[in-house]
Amino acid sequence: MTAAAAIPMATGFAFETNDPNATEADTELLAEAGIEADTNFAESTIALDMAPEAEEPEIVEETAPEPAEQTVAVNDTMDADLECLVKIVRHEAANQSRQGQLAVAQLVMNRVNSPRFPNSICAVAHQRGQFFNTHAYNPPRGDARWQTALEVSIDARNGISAPVVGNAIFYRAAYGYSAFHESRPRVAQIEDHIFYR
Repeated sequence: MTAAAAIPMATGFAFETNDPNATEADTELLAEAGIEADTNFAESTIALDMAPEAEEPEIVEETAPEPAEQTVAVNDTMDADLECLVKIVRHEAANQSRQGQLAVAQLVMNRVNSPRFPNSICAVAHQRGQFFNTHAYNPPRGDARWQTALEVSIDARNGISAPVVGNAIFYRAAYGYSAFHESRPRVAQIEDHIFYR
């Protein structure tokens, strides 16, 4: 690299100015240093005899990988337990909203997860005096009610949605009265069903 000429500073050299005296002084100083310059300093380029500098290596910014999308492992295999749950939801709550159906399905799952009840959906469904014999109930499977009950049952079995009725394990129709249910802590009423712990 050839040594660069020392450039004396003059008023207006480093900053754009409209003062003709400062511009003239800058031009004279540059001429003394052997440098030819344009008088418009805001746009001028000073050419110095320099060897080209070595290329700097390209800096590559490391970026953190995007977080993987969280997914819930969904067990939607139509096994005996899922079929029992779909039949319960279809039979007990097909006339309710999706939330009302989810409440019934989650209640069944609360029982399955409770040590006070059997540990499978079909065993809960067939427990004496509780639901009904799902084997004898065969609703149409191609209609919208079956499809909704299936979706709700998969949701409840996999714990996808937030609990609608907390840890409720009993429910009854809102239009009736039951001394047994009334003696228990009430959790919520969703449409035509009242849920209890």
